Amino acid sequence: MLSNEKIEALIEKRGVLKGLNSTLGISAISLVIVFVLYTILLGQTASEQFLGIKSWIEQTLGWYYIVVMLSAFIICVYVMFSKAGSIRLGRDDERPEFSNFAWFSMLFGCGTGAGMLFFSMSEPMIHFASDWSGGNPFMSSEAKLAVSQFFTAKQEALAAGLLPGDAGFPLPSYLVAEAASSGMTLTILHWGTVAWGIYGIVGLSLAYFAFRKGLPLSIRSALYPLIGDRIYGPIGHTADVLAVLGTIFGISTTLGLGVQQIGAGLVSLGIIEETNQTITVVSIILVTVMATLSATSGVAKGIKILSTTNSYICIAILAYFLISSEGTNYIIASSLTSLGDYVSNVISMTLWTARSPEERTWQGGWTIFYWGWWIAWSAFVGLFIARISRGRTIREFVLGVMFIPSVVSLLWFGVIGSAGIYESLYGADMTIYNTSVQNWDYAGTIYASFDVLTPGIPALIAKACALVVVVIFFVTSADSGTLVLGRLLSFGRRPPVQQRIIWGAVLGLVTLVVLLMGGNEALRALQAASIAGALPFTFILIAMMWGLVKSLRKDSEHIVADEEIVRKMIEKEVADLS
Repeated sequence: MLSNEKIEALIEKRGVLKGLNSTLGISAISLVIVFVLYTILLGQTASEQFLGIKSWIEQTLGWYYIVVMLSAFIICVYVMFSKAGSIRLGRDDERPEFSNFAWFSMLFGCGTGAGMLFFSMSEPMIHFASDWSGGNPFMSSEAKLAVSQFFTAKQEALAAGLLPGDAGFPLPSYLVAEAASSGMTLTILHWGTVAWGIYGIVGLSLAYFAFRKGLPLSIRSALYPLIGDRIYGPIGHTADVLAVLGTIFGISTTLGLGVQQIGAGLVSLGIIEETNQTITVVSIILVTVMATLSATSGVAKGIKILSTTNSYICIAILAYFLISSEGTNYIIASSLTSLGDYVSNVISMTLWTARSPEERTWQGGWTIFYWGWWIAWSAFVGLFIARISRGRTIREFVLGVMFIPSVVSLLWFGVIGSAGIYESLYGADMTIYNTSVQNWDYAGTIYASFDVLTPGIPALIAKACALVVVVIFFVTSADSGTLVLGRLLSFGRRPPVQQRIIWGAVLGLVTLVVLLMGGNEALRALQAASIAGALPFTFILIAMMWGLVKSLRKDSEHIVADEEIVRKMIEKEVADLS
């Protein structure tokens, strides 16, 4: 293990790279420039190449992604219930740095981004009623037929002037109810414990080796039990640079998609008639500036304040759907049923692997896409989670990172998704169904639901709250990503303000250049490359799991290695909570 003095000698003391390791910094920025130029200059060709790689992975290696995700989940559960669960991430007398509510808020702000709002109503609706590529594979063919017949009959009834409650107006059968429950359960699978397990394994490994063993808070440290001091050489550099690229392209893609959500919100509010290039540029610049300012203020200020504020607004949005929907009893019953179905079937649903070409297309477009996306984000989210989890026990960490988020996901999708399904089944308006199932308008579905539930001023207020949540989610994702990039390029050291500004600008600039010069094709290529890039990172994840289990077996006596190094590291963190 290198001493603090030797690591400090590897960090630049002046110039543009001040605070970073020059090899890591130059390698990362060079690869980013090459990739962005390639994506823009080749346009359609680059998009087709990356999409082809992504499609090949989804069609051929779906089983491998499933094994990796399930392995991370199983190891986290095993560690939580083992005697190692009482080991504290830090010195034995340390206590958590942040309150539980602030900690959970930052977990969600960084870990899910605006995705939970983006898919909150549209995904349950699609898994319930869409027949794309054969539709939900966990739904019986009889249920799929019943759903199709029901919505056809309902549209015909509405066209004939009938309303709910009139004689001859169709009512959903038990098969339709079964399909609705299946759609909810599948959505929770994509956002539940198995998904969060990949964040858990990365975050736990990094927090353990940093705060327990005195190693740098960086991806390379998780490999120490396997390769020792070689983590400071080319192997460690490769691991960190892969994480840097995944972070930059993952966040840039998310910001690019986020512009669509912001634009949809502004259109829905009537502020603009349609999205255009000016809105795109202004949105990206504002999010980038806000994220950079937040990053320079530190975790304890910027990200914490934004995340807790967002949590309160999200609670208000949940309350809105419970109160405004006429199907409150249905929402509660649907959520409870989905919980039971998920707990009963989570392992079998996770292990389900497509066999026919149609099934492989569906699984590749949904579940494997999700697993690749979670893996692609795991490096930067895991490192950020590790940073905010010092002082917690391993058992508390796993419970907080894996199981609490699953409960919140159940509440979120259960309430909002069930509200959309209820209105589609029993309401007189087909807007939610048409927007989500017919048009696949992810961003527009939730905004449309506000007009259906509470037309007029209440809808405008709800839309404004949703738009604020979208913006804050993107700001916290970019904010935490900026801090993580600085750490990855400086052997886990706190990045100086200069680097937070530089890498915040890089995130915004990459997004802006890709959208303006390459358009949606370049964005799709970037997204595909992010998912494809998750494949090499899975090998690091496997090594990380192996190294963590190996090291925990030797830590039964709760001994902190290199107590003095750990003490100095924590003193630096406390001096500037960043």
